[in-house]
Amino acid sequence: MEKKFLVGILLLALATMSCQRKPESMGSDTGVTIVADSTLYSTIQPAIEAALQQEIYTPQPEYLLKVSYLPPEELNKVVVRPNIVLAGILGAEDKISKQIHTMLPASAIEQVERGESFVFRKEDPWAKKQLLLVLVANDDISLMEQIATNSDYLFDVIRDRIISQTKTEMYSQYEQKSISDELLEKYGWALRIQHDYNLWKDEADDQFVMLRRTSPERWLFVYWEDVSNPDSVNAEWAISRRNKIGLLHYERDQIAEQYLSIKETDFAGRRATQLQGLWENDVKVAGGPFKAFAFYDEDTQRGYLVDVSAFAPGQEKESLVRQLEIMARTFYTAADEQRANGS
Repeated sequence: MEKKFLVGILLLALATMSCQRKPESMGSDTGVTIVADSTLYSTIQPAIEAALQQEIYTPQPEYLLKVSYLPPEELNKVVVRPNIVLAGILGAEDKISKQIHTMLPASAIEQVERGESFVFRKEDPWAKKQLLLVLVANDDISLMEQIATNSDYLFDVIRDRIISQTKTEMYSQYEQKSISDELLEKYGWALRIQHDYNLWKDEADDQFVMLRRTSPERWLFVYWEDVSNPDSVNAEWAISRRNKIGLLHYERDQIAEQYLSIKETDFAGRRATQLQGLWENDVKVAGGPFKAFAFYDEDTQRGYLVDVSAFAPGQEKESLVRQLEIMARTFYTAADEQRANGS
């Protein structure tokens, strides 16, 4: 229902843009600009920041999305930013609330009044590769509560779009299909490999393959082993294998367990255990972010560990980990390919 409202709402208000040539959006792809009356923003700010500003440690803390506030009179200055959120209250007299009211047809206003809808989205309203979210409720407390209750949705709708756009950009250039074909032929699995990665290690005896890119340093490895008990491929298995691989192939890299988070997730169509945190090397006095996915594959009866890591002192590393994870999530097996081709 929300999507239906949105198409009717925002196309109505932004129809004047349809005949104009839209520029590319400009600014940080993870930046989210909130435009609202200052009094309203003071109420919803804690909920907005809690919903959107999720942290990762690289080892410095970085935000997956970066929230900034802009007063309504400066909206024209940011109409080409990638992610814009307008927040307002039905019937309020401030500039943004009035603007939102003109966007909403009567049916949508009724939905908001009944508390059935509070968020509407529009792709590319003023610029290409842009997302506009409109948040509206009957009063400021209701809006704050809606944001808090639907925090995961608000984060995901922005973050998922960023990931989709990043993936498109990553594979818009040359893709190393010859390496993918080689891995599929030799080992029964493959990835979509971005143009500037090298096949750095191919250790058949250790069932270990590493892809690497430099400047800055980042890498992805895949490890696999035959498994008789699918339930054994769990967090303990993943930590043990990851640390063993660090000793054998990464000059004694180990997981910094005080920063480790573990959760269940989906990975390449399979249930997986996700490890996320920091790797450290006491010998080299080095460290950085990593993310790993451990899962059992029924077709091959193997346990897999797909891991991504980066080392870029003095630089923000969120975008590096994001791109690596996108490549990792293109993992597929020969059986997956056969099913996709209808074989």
